[in-house]
Amino acid sequence: MRNTLLTALMLAVLGMAPVKAQTEGDSLAFTLQEAMNYATENAFQSKSATYDIEAAEKRVWEYIAIGLPQVTAEGQLTDNLSIQENVITMTPDDGSEPMVLKTQFGQQYNWNATGNVSQLLFDGTYLLGVKASKIYVAISEKNKVKTQIDVRQSVAEAYYVALIAKKNLETFKNNLRVNEQTLKETDAYYQNGFRELTDVDQLRLMVNNSRNMVLDAERQLTISEAVLKYAMGVSIDQPIKLSDNIDLLLSPVEAFIPQANNFDVKTHIDYSILETQEDAQKTLIKNEQVQYLPKVNAFYNISYIEFGDDFGKMDNTNSQMLGLSLTMPIFQSGKQSARVKQEKINYLKLQNEMLQMEEGLKQQLMVAESNFKNAQATYLNDKEGEEIAFRIYDRTRIKFTKGLSSSVELSQNEGQYIQSQLSFIQSTLNLLDTHIKYQKAINQL
Repeated sequence: MRNTLLTALMLAVLGMAPVKAQTEGDSLAFTLQEAMNYATENAFQSKSATYDIEAAEKRVWEYIAIGLPQVTAEGQLTDNLSIQENVITMTPDDGSEPMVLKTQFGQQYNWNATGNVSQLLFDGTYLLGVKASKIYVAISEKNKVKTQIDVRQSVAEAYYVALIAKKNLETFKNNLRVNEQTLKETDAYYQNGFRELTDVDQLRLMVNNSRNMVLDAERQLTISEAVLKYAMGVSIDQPIKLSDNIDLLLSPVEAFIPQANNFDVKTHIDYSILETQEDAQKTLIKNEQVQYLPKVNAFYNISYIEFGDDFGKMDNTNSQMLGLSLTMPIFQSGKQSARVKQEKINYLKLQNEMLQMEEGLKQQLMVAESNFKNAQATYLNDKEGEEIAFRIYDRTRIKFTKGLSSSVELSQNEGQYIQSQLSFIQSTLNLLDTHIKYQKAINQL
């Protein structure tokens, strides 16, 4: 049961400015805050989000460059291996028979070079395109913030699991030492005739069970640290140490009182992203509207050509051209009007999504607060239950060593204590998990 519980929790964790960590030998030591800050810049998702911003910034320049001078050059060399013959019919004025002549137009060799310079003078979509690309950068930056929040959540959850796995290992090792000592004492009593063999065998079963739990706890600690390193972006082969203590981290969470009355959904990163998308949609509407306006370009063209039948003796000619080009939409049968209306409908749809997001964030906060309060109450009950079960087990163990209790009763009480430990583990993780989700819901993670 315990193995299934912790494995499921660790798999759940997987689904979710650089800081200098302290170095201890070959290990890196992290507090919870240091681990989250480290992952903010070094986790795989954070790096991908940074690359998205860099790509978006390059796209801005791509649009800006459209409005700057464009220079192109082109050259071509031709060897006409077989020049096509053309037929010319000549009819004399005296009415005699027409003459048919075959002749070739063209030379065997020719080459040309052409240069062109163009400059955009007016295009309503140009400035809007630059603005849209900058909005895209803003969206990428906000997406990075959202990614970093998700990364911090995953790291916090993985850090908690690792700390609890570490504490479990210490607890189960202590249980093993107690059971081994009790077995040693019981076996000594048995050798002297004061205990039955059944008591010794019962204690051996308890010791074997404790050893298995220690081995399982060691495996779970190794797995939980691997999950944490993956979430942080640390190499799986890099040893790490957890500097924080689970009891110190739990203390403020135990006494935490949710206060979300002043929460403004518009400060939430998800809502902020939609606001930026709203700006982008307004730009798209304007972009479709300015398609009615003309586009004006200036251009200059120069061309140089050489031709002849002897490659060493060729004639040449050249030309230059300077001008303006104008493109003006006249009639499109309502096509552009339909495109404008489509974007306006998309804008209305986005506004509806923003209202949905606003209500969704309020509902999410209400659920997060309720879940945390329930988890907090369950945790306090399970904490008290674990302490009571330990006292019962400890008293039974003392009575057993004095011959006042049976080994069967001791085994039953130990099983009850272990079960209460497992319940306490689950409620502890649930408390920490719901606290993290609540912090995320109020945009304070």
